[in-house]
Amino acid sequence: MAAGKRLKFQGSSLQVSTGVGSTKTITDVDQTDPALVASTAHGLALGTVGRIAAVVGMTELNDNLYVVENPDTDDFELAGVDATGYTPYVSGGTFAPLTYTTFCELTGVDQQDGTTDEIEVTTICSTAKEFETGLSDSGTLTLNYNFAPNTPVQAAFAAAKKAGTEVAVRITFPNGGGTIVMIGSVQQSSFSGAVSGVWTGSTQLKLTGEVFVLAA
Repeated sequence: MAAGKRLKFQGSSLQVSTGVGSTKTITDVDQTDPALVASTAHGLALGTVGRIAAVVGMTELNDNLYVVENPDTDDFELAGVDATGYTPYVSGGTFAPLTYTTFCELTGVDQQDGTTDEIEVTTICSTAKEFETGLSDSGTLTLNYNFAPNTPVQAAFAAAKKAGTEVAVRITFPNGGGTIVMIGSVQQSSFSGAVSGVWTGSTQLKLTGEVFVLAA
């Protein structure tokens, strides 16, 4: 009997951004959908998140985080970025990739999608209330784990909450199940413990922008 595809939690990998790697030099950006960035021998992997800066011309890209999709030897796409209406690229630019640490203390994951706005467009000629769909909310991501505050990922959560900065989370599923990338800010963290047990913790991220589902 065919049971459909299943993806086990064991064998998956969840990584969290904990630093910034060596910047990559941008030599061109095409006005395409998605935007295609030229960068010689960049070495970036699928799902890498990084910040673009110092682009001349296509300044719409500057000072934002982007997700790498379809990386090739000398170029990569910016997932979800339609650059067809952007200012033409002139020169310069860097891509500073975030570096990841595998979260081996992780015991559970819960992503709760948010709601989509509804915009009322009822007029005098309407026979009933009318609505259009607005922007969607990517919701929250809760990570449960064995509490160990000095480990790289948990220390990164504390630092991001204090600084008000964002973190990136990359989940890679086994057996060619693909990759999900999310970016969010730390809303809250907690920990607890009891006799005959281990210390456990939880961190909730408020997600910003899209949740990117990338092919394997």
